[in-house]
Amino acid sequence: MALGKQQIQGRPIIAGDASGPALVTRQAVNFTAAMCKPANLLPGRKAQMWDVHHELYKAYLDGVVLVFPACIGSTHTGLVLLDLVAEGKGPAALLVQDADSLLVSGVALAETWYERSIPVVEVPGEDLFDNIRTGQPVTVTSDGSILLA
Repeated sequence: MALGKQQIQGRPIIAGDASGPALVTRQAVNFTAAMCKPANLLPGRKAQMWDVHHELYKAYLDGVVLVFPACIGSTHTGLVLLDLVAEGKGPAALLVQDADSLLVSGVALAETWYERSIPVVEVPGEDLFDNIRTGQPVTVTSDGSILLA
């Protein structure tokens, strides 16, 4: 580990390397409610959060390392993530406390069907929220290491 960098070790659910600015929320994310809105059909707005009940309302997920506790919502979550990843409009990586099958399925299918993927790393406990802040540069490696600048 480089001097001045902090590292958190997670469990890679879908391995990969990525980096980007962190977007952190302690609220579970309902990808269906957030992404399946008419506004996301407009050019350049594909990955904008439109869940008015979420603190990330109107935030863009494109290219960020999304840090969140879990996903909630319908079984459509996987299809939403499949679409975002396949089109290259999704987060750079997902760092999550509880990676359930609804969350992981869409990324796994994008990897299989479209040969596009993003890392999904599970980090139980509070390490994510104690150590990562929105805007902070984050690098994720295929072994589940999370490097913080």
